[in-house]
Amino acid sequence: MTKSALQIARAAYQPKLPKALKCAVKVMEGAPTQSIADQEAIKRLFPNTYGMPLITFESTDKAAEFPAINVSVILSGGQDPGGHNVISGIFDGIKKLNKDSKLYGFIQGSPSYDYPIDSSLEPRALKYVYDNRCN
Repeated sequence: MTKSALQIARAAYQPKLPKALKCAVKVMEGAPTQSIADQEAIKRLFPNTYGMPLITFESTDKAAEFPAINVSVILSGGQDPGGHNVISGIFDGIKKLNKDSKLYGFIQGSPSYDYPIDSSLEPRALKYVYDNRCN
């Protein structure tokens, strides 16, 4: 497949990063979060994640070793301009922190609370994302 000059330029684009993400960062936990309304109903739907603290990143001079983490990505299931770039950026970022980290995704859009995670995205599966992120 021949790529146009625009596709080549878009594939080469490196997004601008905040200063705190250009170097070593430390994670700062803030106050617990809550919804604006229907707190109890939402807490019942998301018992493992509701009320988790707000997380911010601050630059630091200390390099840190990070444990492997599992990250889940949920997209709308509809048109999602830039979604491939977001997923590939998350994948690159978590692998940079720890090569054993895993990125999970959902097939067929946003799951209900009883819909299982489908599979782990491995580097060969992301080849499609990288090859097609400019389409």
